Amino acid sequence: MDISIIIPIGHKDEDFSLIHQIKEKFKGCEIIISASYQNLKVKELSENVDQLLHIHNATRAKALNAGAEVAKHDLLWFLHLDSDLSEIQDIDFSRIDEEKINTFLLKFKDDKLKYNSKGANLRTRYLGLPFGDQSFIVNKKIFNLIGSFSENLDKGEDHDFIWKAKKIGIKVNLINRFIITSSIKYDLNPFVQTLNTIKETILQIWRFKKKRANYVVCHFIKDPKSLKSKTRLRENLSDQFVNEINDSLIEILSENIKEIKKNNLIHQITVSEKSFKKYAFEFSKLTNGLYISSQKDLGLTMKEVIEFNLKYFQKVVIVGSDIPFLSAKDITDSLKVKSAKNVFYPTIDGGFCLLATSDKKILDVIDTIKYGTNTVLADLSKKVSRLLIDNRFYQDIDVKEDLVSVYKTLKEKVYSLNPIQKKFYTLLYSKQKDFME
Repeated sequence: MDISIIIPIGHKDEDFSLIHQIKEKFKGCEIIISASYQNLKVKELSENVDQLLHIHNATRAKALNAGAEVAKHDLLWFLHLDSDLSEIQDIDFSRIDEEKINTFLLKFKDDKLKYNSKGANLRTRYLGLPFGDQSFIVNKKIFNLIGSFSENLDKGEDHDFIWKAKKIGIKVNLINRFIITSSIKYDLNPFVQTLNTIKETILQIWRFKKKRANYVVCHFIKDPKSLKSKTRLRENLSDQFVNEINDSLIEILSENIKEIKKNNLIHQITVSEKSFKKYAFEFSKLTNGLYISSQKDLGLTMKEVIEFNLKYFQKVVIVGSDIPFLSAKDITDSLKVKSAKNVFYPTIDGGFCLLATSDKKILDVIDTIKYGTNTVLADLSKKVSRLLIDNRFYQDIDVKEDLVSVYKTLKEKVYSLNPIQKKFYTLLYSKQKDFME
């Protein structure tokens, strides 16, 4: 069974019978234990699981995300340690919909709580609001798009995750099989605990409910310290200087992301190729989600990203991360254009730094262009109809000569620069001998 099962374990957990149950029932799955480093008893599991992660300052969300990051399979199954899978069979996994969040019906071990179970199952079936004790099975691409579990929450990370999914149109697929969960928290006073659960559910709905996002902005990035970033610039400048340039560009991008986040109708994701996965996971905490592409060709990556995101959003924006004068307002303005299905922001070197599209037909041509040439936009515009090319030209940074232009522009506007642009200008001013010669 090609699925990665991720189980968070707290510092006081001692009952690991679920692990043995999984080993007996399901063959070929990957078992990932994501445990608090304070739990010393998990060491006894090391020979029975595929990966054992020790998490510092662990919350359930942090543990779940850590497991998802290292998972080897495309399907992720987030499972609570107190779950009983005795009623779940192999055949149930054939009912998984990989474009949705999959979950099970809930049953408590104590039959006295059958009405609590019915309430949870009605909530799931008709409101699409399952909780974590029902477990979630989700494709890794969908999980990354939603944006993982919110690590700043002490509780309710499962409910918040479902609302984030609703925000971008990801639906719930209810598998009609029961997962059994512990009733221990109800043992002391079931009536009072039931009322508390209802109250918390209502409060979490009020807190986590989100407006539907109609647009997605996809920020294409590379690890700024990687020698694969800015390769042409590295031919003439030191790696240290190029790394500093990249860091400045990432700062500018980060400010744009924070500004765009004020618009609830826009979802933002980090897009990166597989070789920069570790950096992309970290950077994606600033955006809403993540997309890791296995493609190495830029055209194929853009095609893949646009095709995937048009399933969920009215318009997709793809934007580069090396455009120092591209602002958050420029990016959001591209979404306001109604007269064209494809909006391009051209660069001085004949390419483009931004494409906003709602046009599925662009998928037929975007990977047919030879990128890295000075005729990229001209070649693409011949093959695309209903397009608008913005009348401003942006300066990207690929070669040493580009730095000269950027430096001169910054110098002309030095008194009106924002703090991050001033920092970038200071860097170039101190290194101008390296690129002005």
